[in-house]
Amino acid sequence: MRIGRSVYRTVVFISWCAFLPSAKIPALAQGLFDLSVNPVVISDWKPEPWPKVAFGGLRLWDANTAWQQLNTADGVYNWSVLDAWLAAAQRGGQHVLYTFGQTPRWASSNPNDKGCTGGAGTCGPPDDLNADGSGSDQHWKDFVTALAMHNRNSSTAHISAWEIWNEPFATWQWTGTCAQLVRMARDAAGIIKSFDPDAIVLSPSADWAWGQPRTWLGAYLAAGGGQYADAIAVHGYVYLGERDEPEDMVGMAQKFRAVLKAYGQDSKPIWDTEASWGYGYKYRYNNPDMQAGWLARFYLLHRSSSIQCLFWYSYNSDDDFGTLWIPDPKDRTLKGTLLKPGLAFAQVTGWLSGVRMSKSCSPSGPIWTCELSGAGGYQGLLVWDTAMSCSKDGCQTDRYTVNSDYIKYRTLDGKTIQITKDTVPIGAEPILVQNQ
Repeated sequence: MRIGRSVYRTVVFISWCAFLPSAKIPALAQGLFDLSVNPVVISDWKPEPWPKVAFGGLRLWDANTAWQQLNTADGVYNWSVLDAWLAAAQRGGQHVLYTFGQTPRWASSNPNDKGCTGGAGTCGPPDDLNADGSGSDQHWKDFVTALAMHNRNSSTAHISAWEIWNEPFATWQWTGTCAQLVRMARDAAGIIKSFDPDAIVLSPSADWAWGQPRTWLGAYLAAGGGQYADAIAVHGYVYLGERDEPEDMVGMAQKFRAVLKAYGQDSKPIWDTEASWGYGYKYRYNNPDMQAGWLARFYLLHRSSSIQCLFWYSYNSDDDFGTLWIPDPKDRTLKGTLLKPGLAFAQVTGWLSGVRMSKSCSPSGPIWTCELSGAGGYQGLLVWDTAMSCSKDGCQTDRYTVNSDYIKYRTLDGKTIQITKDTVPIGAEPILVQNQ
């Protein structure tokens, strides 16, 4: 979530999607790991390389593919940027989530509103849609129809999931009513599924950290929006002012699920379509080892909380808003550098592949543990200590006693170390203890 500012550099969202119903979605995505990617990876001007880490899904937002950018005038469409993304996703083997947002100024009911993040008028509802949801809604239906048809006829990768609107609880993203957005969701879901019955339609995204977005979600569901969603979208940032710790998401997820339960939507999967350490972590926890530990803990807790997808924002951000990779400062076409949190992303992807979390992550004081199991009697223990920290001089650790069945442990920088005397060093960065 970016407050009150425009973002014109495309971002790659990395994701992990678990247990998805569509056979179109690659196996890696069924494990959880997805991304958001900055658009310069598909720019004609010194494009950056496609992400070097394996990831399952790509979210198109802040990707120069919003409604206003694809539908430049009534009946006029420019698919060139979208097609470049789809081609890149096909080469990389990713499924694609498209996020709707940013009404074109020509179609906006308030074209001169300068409070919109995407530019004047882009947060307003279409001008052919009344506040109570009545009206032709033809501008929106025409766009969704053209986009869904283009997607079906594309010779490259296809959009398999659709997020109805980005953060409509924020007035800089949406100034319309819930009734209008429910009508738009109804129209979009019907059109999209007429072209692709297997498509996954997500609700508009709400933030789970604060009460106001959850209140907005309740109002949207009360207005009937849940019936047009196959899954519920959330933005899982954990901003709390004094804290921005990954463990805070556990309680936030519980409060978010309580809203869904109140409106009979709690059986639907939850997709975290945008999250990272964000600005708070940049300013207060900018050590690369702490960032690596933050990311690993965040992903592990998403798996533990049965969140089906997490699209990391973002792989190559230009302002450290979750940055995992940076380009060469002199030539963006070079390989660049995968930072420590990017290496952690790759490690945790491997740790969770092909295993199940047999016991959810839980704390005992500052020490958190999660248990894994797998084929052939495999047992794993994930463990970290939130009381520990890292500095330029290294990371603090303490000794932790493990069962004698465990013989080795793995670290976020890719090392595998034999266990001696049944103890391992634990700190802010999780380790994976294994019996084989």
